Amino acid sequence: MTYPSSKQKDENDRGKLFGLWIENRMVQVAIATPIQGERYRLEIDAIRCPMAMGWLTASHASAFADAIATLVDRHDMRRGSVCLSLDGDICVNRITLGTSETVDHELSTLQHRVPRYLQLGPGQKVTGLLRTRIDSQSDYAATSVANESVMRMIYDTLRENDIEVAWAEPSLISMARLIGHTSADLPHPQLIADGTGTRWNVGIIHEGRLILDYRPATAKTVEALQATLDGHISRLQRFCHRHLGIDGGGLKKLLICGTPEKVVDAAERFQRSAEFDEIVLRVPPCPDLYDIRNVDCESHCVPAVASVLPLMLGVTVDQVPDLLRDVRRAPELSLPAQLLRVAWPALVAALVLMLSFTLVRHARQHASDLKQGTAQVQAQVIATQARMTDLARKREWLEHFKSIERQSAEVDWIALLHQITQSLPDLAKLNEYRVESGSHVRIEGTVLAERVVYEILEQLRQLPEVSEVALHSTTPEANSEATRFSIRLTMTPRHPLSVEPAQYE
Repeated sequence: MTYPSSKQKDENDRGKLFGLWIENRMVQVAIATPIQGERYRLEIDAIRCPMAMGWLTASHASAFADAIATLVDRHDMRRGSVCLSLDGDICVNRITLGTSETVDHELSTLQHRVPRYLQLGPGQKVTGLLRTRIDSQSDYAATSVANESVMRMIYDTLRENDIEVAWAEPSLISMARLIGHTSADLPHPQLIADGTGTRWNVGIIHEGRLILDYRPATAKTVEALQATLDGHISRLQRFCHRHLGIDGGGLKKLLICGTPEKVVDAAERFQRSAEFDEIVLRVPPCPDLYDIRNVDCESHCVPAVASVLPLMLGVTVDQVPDLLRDVRRAPELSLPAQLLRVAWPALVAALVLMLSFTLVRHARQHASDLKQGTAQVQAQVIATQARMTDLARKREWLEHFKSIERQSAEVDWIALLHQITQSLPDLAKLNEYRVESGSHVRIEGTVLAERVVYEILEQLRQLPEVSEVALHSTTPEANSEATRFSIRLTMTPRHPLSVEPAQYE
C-alpha cells in the first residue's frame, strides 16, 4: 500500500504534527517535530483516567476535557495539524473484499445493520468509509462505525481547545498502515493483538491494510484471548484462503502490543502454542522518516506512533474512513460568534449580578409575606406532611404489587421470538425456534457466510432477557455455500421478592 511522500510538502509549511490515540481510560499523544531534511523527531506523552469507569461518558466528560487541555497546553497543540486514532471500544470496523458488485452489495446491506450495533451503546451511529481498488478485479472497503454522542463529545472537547482535527480513524487501521509502511512485503497475512486499552483488539493485516476486525467478546484477559484464538484459528485461516486466495496455514505470525504486563504475559503463553509464532511489536524503526527515543519505542507506544504516521506521509482525508464526516462543523467561527467568545465573561458576570439582585428581592418579599401569614403557612405544612405520608405509604404498596407482578409473570415467548428475528441480519434464515425448558431456547437457522454467525451471537447477547448465548454447532450445507447454525439461549433467572411481607402488615 503506497501513500504520497512527505517530500511533496512545501518546506516552509512544515510544523509540528500531532496524533492523538484515545481510549476510554487513557489518551496518548505523539508529537512529530520537524528536523533536518524531511524527517521528524517523535515524542510520546500520555494521561490516564483517574476513574475506573472511564471518561467517555457524560458524567465524567469534564475529566476528559481536563486531560485534553493539559496536553494542549503542555505541547502547544493549538491550531496544529492533529488526527485521531480511536481504540476498539469506541468504534468497530467492517471490511469488504471482492468484486465491485460484491462490495456494492455488502455496503448496501451494511447500511441497514449499522443502527443495530448495540455494542456501541444506544443512540445514533456515525460511519466512515474508505474504498479503494486493489487491482483490476478487486475492491477494498473499510466501514468504521461509532456512537454519535461519543464522537460529538470528543470533537467538541477538541474544538473547545482550538484544535482542528483532520480526521478520526480506528486504531487497528492506523497500526496496519504503520506495519505495512515499515516492514518488508510479506506473502502471508498477520494477526495483531493490541492490549494497550482495557480489552484486547484483534485483527488480520496484509499489505498495510486491515483485512478483518476480529473482536472476540470474551477477550478481556490474556487467558481468554489465547483460548479464543486457539479455538478459532481454523476459521480465520479459511477466511484468509477465501478472501485473499492465500494458504490459510500461513496465518501463524501473531504481533502482540500493549502494556508491559499484558505483553509479557501474552508472549509467555503463546510461546507454548504450536499454532502461532508470537512477536512482541515495538515501534518499528524508520530512519528515513523519524527519529525516536528508546523509551518511546515500547510496545504500548505503537498506537500513538501509528496515529501520527499518516500526517508525516501526507495522507489525505479521502484515504481514511473518517468518523468525523457527519460530526465535523465549520472550522472557523463567524464574527458575532468570535465577539461572543471574547465577551462572554463580562456577559456572564452581568447576568449573575442581575439574577442575584432578583433573587434577593424575591427572598425579601417572600419573607415579608411569610411574616403576615405564619399561621396559614403552618397549617399548610402540616396538611402537606400528612398527604406526603399517605402518599409514601401508597407508593410502598404499589411497589410491592409491582414486584409481585414482575415475579409472577412468565416470559413472553412471542415477544422474545420477535426480538430474535429483529436481531438477525437480512440474509440470515431462522429455521427453528424451540423452547427446551423454562429457561432455555434453541434456535436453528441458515446463513450465507459463516462470519455472519458471530455477528448474530453479538446481537443476541444484547437482548435484555438473555443471560447466556452458546453456539452449539455450525455445519456447511452439502448442496450450497450456506452454513447451518444451532444456538442455545439461556434466559435471565427471576429473583425472589426482595421486600419483606411484614413491612406491609
